[in-house]
Amino acid sequence: MFLPDHWHAIIYPPYPLAISTVFKAVKVSSMIGINVRRREGGEFWQDPFFDHALRTVQEHNEKVGYIHLNRVRRGLVRQGTDWKWSSAHEYGGVSGEEQERGCGLRIDRVCLPCEANTPI
Repeated sequence: MFLPDHWHAIIYPPYPLAISTVFKAVKVSSMIGINVRRREGGEFWQDPFFDHALRTVQEHNEKVGYIHLNRVRRGLVRQGTDWKWSSAHEYGGVSGEEQERGCGLRIDRVCLPCEANTPI
């Protein structure tokens, strides 16, 4: 989910990739794409990032809920689905194709077991 000053994502990098490698790739590729669209140059992502290992389905679901409500808490929208760059749409039943038409991004949702205390 993208906000004006930061973004949230739940990322599960395939072994043997480290989360720092994945974040660097996301930052570099998105910076290039944004700079091309803006016809500008230079870096704009800050170096530090915060990561947290999600260990159970319940913890994953709690983080997804936090992410979906973040822009509501900040007063940017009235409900989570009002923010077009959010996976809240996909979690609400919108298809990946429809999501991509709405905001230009394809959200990749991970399907997890139903039991809350199941390890991820």
